[in-house]
Amino acid sequence: MAGRLAADPRLRFARRGHDPQVGDGMTGMPQHAGVIINPLAGRGNGKGQALADTLKGDAGISLHLLERFEHLEGVIDDMARDRVTDLFISSGDGTIQEILTLIAERGGFPVLPRICLLPHGTTNLSANDLGFRSSSIAAQAHFVRSLNATALVSRNTIRCANPGDGKVRHGMFVGTGAIAVATRHCQQAFNDQGVKGQWAVAKTLMSAVGKYLFSAPDPADQSRFDRPYAIRVEAGGRRIADGMQLLHMSTTLDTLLLHSHPFWGGKTAPIRTTVLPYPVPSVLRWMLPIMYGGENHAAPEGAVSFSSDSLAVSSEAIFVIDGEFFPPPAGEALRLETGPLFTFVRG
Repeated sequence: MAGRLAADPRLRFARRGHDPQVGDGMTGMPQHAGVIINPLAGRGNGKGQALADTLKGDAGISLHLLERFEHLEGVIDDMARDRVTDLFISSGDGTIQEILTLIAERGGFPVLPRICLLPHGTTNLSANDLGFRSSSIAAQAHFVRSLNATALVSRNTIRCANPGDGKVRHGMFVGTGAIAVATRHCQQAFNDQGVKGQWAVAKTLMSAVGKYLFSAPDPADQSRFDRPYAIRVEAGGRRIADGMQLLHMSTTLDTLLLHSHPFWGGKTAPIRTTVLPYPVPSVLRWMLPIMYGGENHAAPEGAVSFSSDSLAVSSEAIFVIDGEFFPPPAGEALRLETGPLFTFVRG
C-alpha cells in the first residue's frame, strides 16, 4: 500500500497531456478569459446572473451560463477549444469541485488555466481562501475584461481516487465523521432556510457545542454530531489513527470556515490532515486552541495532525468533498492523493 500511495501524481497528469510544472496558464499564449456561471449558486442569489448581464456581448470573453448541470462537460471542452487561459467560476463549492475534476481528469487544455473563484455560492469554502477579493459585480466584470492579475497563489487539489460510487473527484477539502454530518445538517437546517455563509456555519457549531455542554454524551443518538465513528487513517506506510474518532478532515486550503486553521505541526507536504478522537476532548479547553492555536500549540490526547502527499482513510461513514457527499468504497480504504497544481487568481 505504501508504494502505491506514494506514487508521484504529477507523472499521471503529465501522461494525460498536462505539464504539471505549469500552473499559471502563461506560456506565451495570448490571454483569453472564460467565465462559467451557475445561476442557481447561492440558492439563486442573482450574483452570477448580474455578472452575466454585465459581460453579455463582449466578444473577447467565452461566457457560459450553466443552465443544466449535465452540460458542464461540454462547457469545459468548449473552454479548452477556445484556449482559455484564465477561467472565472461563478458558483458554489460543489460546481468548483466538478470543474476542477473535469479539467484534471479529462485534459484538453494545452496548459492548466489559471482559476479565479468568484464567491457567489452559499458557503464558499474554497473561495474564502483562494477566491477573488472583491464582492462587487462591477469590479469582478472589470477584472474579467482586464486580466490584470496582481495576486496569485498555487494550490494542489486532493484527488479522491476510489469513492464508493466510482466517480473520481478533485476538491480542496475532504472529511468524514462529525464533519460530514455537520455539513449536511448545515445545508438542510440553515442553508435551505436562507441562512448562508459564515452565519450558517456559526449556528451549526453553536448548536453542536450547546448539545455537548448541556446534555450527557449519547453515542447512540443519531441527532448528535459528537458521536463515535470508526475511522482508520494511514500515510507514509504507517497507521496514524485507528479506532473510534470524532472526525477526520484533509485539505490543501490554508484556512477553513470561520477563518479557522485546525492543523498543527508544520506544513511539509500539500495535504494537511487532522483527526480528532472520541470521546470528545473538553470543548471548553480545546476548541479555540484547535481552531486558532497555530502550528505549535499543544493537542489533546489522541488528536493528530500531519502533512502528506497521500493517505488512506477507512470508514463506513459518509464522506464530504467541498460540500458534496459520496459513499466510502466497499471493502477498502478511500485513497486521497495530491492532485495537479492549479494557480488561483485572487486579484
